[in-house]
Amino acid sequence: MNLFSEFSRKAPNKVFVSILLGGLSGISYSLLIPLILNVLKEGDPRLVEISSGGPTRILTLDVANAPFAMVFLTACLFILFGRTLSQVLLTRVAIDVSSQLRTRLYEQIANAPVAALERIGAARLVAALTTDVPRIVIGARIFPDLLINLVTLVGMLGFLLILNPDVFWFVLGCIAFGVVTYQIPMFIGRRYFVRARHSFDGLQESIHGLIHGIKELKLSDNKREAYFRSVLMSFERDVREYEKTGHTVVRIANNYGDLLSFFVIGSIIFIFVNYRVISNQELIGVVMALLYVTGPVAIILGFIPQIAVSHVSMQRVTKLFGEIPSEGISERREPGLVWEDIRFDGVTYRYSENGSDFQVGPIDLRFRKGEVTFIVGGNGSGKSTLGKLLTLHYRPATGTIRFGDQVVTDESIGSYRQSISAIYSDYYLFDKILGVKDEGLTDMVDHYLKALRLDGKVAYRNGKFTTLSLSDGQRRRMALLVSMIDDKELYLFDEWAADQDPTFKLVFYNEILPALKAKGKAIVAITHDDRYFHLADQIVVLSEGLVARVERRGHESSEHAPAVSNSATGDDDKVLHSNGGDSAT
Repeated sequence: MNLFSEFSRKAPNKVFVSILLGGLSGISYSLLIPLILNVLKEGDPRLVEISSGGPTRILTLDVANAPFAMVFLTACLFILFGRTLSQVLLTRVAIDVSSQLRTRLYEQIANAPVAALERIGAARLVAALTTDVPRIVIGARIFPDLLINLVTLVGMLGFLLILNPDVFWFVLGCIAFGVVTYQIPMFIGRRYFVRARHSFDGLQESIHGLIHGIKELKLSDNKREAYFRSVLMSFERDVREYEKTGHTVVRIANNYGDLLSFFVIGSIIFIFVNYRVISNQELIGVVMALLYVTGPVAIILGFIPQIAVSHVSMQRVTKLFGEIPSEGISERREPGLVWEDIRFDGVTYRYSENGSDFQVGPIDLRFRKGEVTFIVGGNGSGKSTLGKLLTLHYRPATGTIRFGDQVVTDESIGSYRQSISAIYSDYYLFDKILGVKDEGLTDMVDHYLKALRLDGKVAYRNGKFTTLSLSDGQRRRMALLVSMIDDKELYLFDEWAADQDPTFKLVFYNEILPALKAKGKAIVAITHDDRYFHLADQIVVLSEGLVARVERRGHESSEHAPAVSNSATGDDDKVLHSNGGDSAT
């Protein structure tokens, strides 16, 4: 991907017309000075002589040299309309391309494995969408102006070639020297911009930590000061210093570029005339032409930093596109796939980050419809990983997952996902109920809002919830409401009751889970609420990524890993014997 290829692919005809109008506007722009000099010039046989006739009356105005005046007016009007149309066309294409780039990222994110998105991190994805894409579009949108000024510069150099070849070659040499010396500080500035952009990703992540970790930071001044000093302000300082240095160097280079034309004029007036013969009339034409190109040169040099920043952002987006893999699953959905249980046969999942490896599994488990399974274990035991394997967000490194007798494959995984509902500990609550027919939906939502005692806090009107400004426990009840309306076959609850008061914990375990079980759903809850372990049909104890024990009510387990000591499984293991579960050990 390069800076303009997306534009050409999106609207090649509009881009061509924009470039053509920009080039013609630049040509017209470069003809204005020769035209003016031609009018002022008298007696030179190499140029068209001024008409010796009197002024021509046009409307109520006396106009001298009417033919030249009409050409001048036509050129100005063409520049006005041609340049404007060129800019408008490319601006509209730029807006479309901006939307297209974002949409491509949306689709690639939506079709990427969850594990890959977790590895990349939300900060980089958000920065690419909100910072890099706009910078890319800005860089491409200045192309008409860049082209106009380049053509103007080339046209004026052509005028100098006709006027005095010796002056032309001298000016060309001065410009070449100026451009080369200008690029040195610009190269240094670009290096600082790259560093600033790299630090900006870390800054985005640290800002996210500040916003979402503010409750923890407020409880410890030392922790807050350490976070500000060693994390947040460290990235902020790097971004600030890199951008300040980069812009300082670029400003120096730009101001140097602005004076290039005057350096050339000074060199001609004070040095060149001592070595070459040049008439006063030619000298006036040279000075006017060089003054005329001062603006285009300044604009061209001023655009270079924007193009450099756009190029850096383009590299970042291109790299991000390459880092977001596709799941490679079939887009075809097979409705109504029937299954009665889910089986894990030798399933493993591996984490390999920062030089450390951690493996969950091998796991052999069975989850049945019409049963409640509790997954317990200490921190880092693999509970969340098992949950994401069960909901098919993670793909096993080895082993197979079966829904009924069918192995989950690339062709069927999308279909099986449609039968799963999950509320993770880091769930996201949408303000609309998506993917459900509107018929009777409002009445259903109102029923659940009342049952979950949320009707006094929020309502469902005009297809969306009136507010999401709720407590953590209320937001989890809202997520449960949406999950109930989805009416899926498998329900996963990751510490759902952690933020609930005792009343709603009781409702969740004694009413909601049994109601789902009575409907023939498969229910899996990651929980530490040992008071309710006796309600589970199956308890899976994890330790260090392995199944330490499986306990079933009224059944003995003989198909899983050997039991481990209480010290390995923690307090959750001790509770199993005091809540009516038959121990396998």
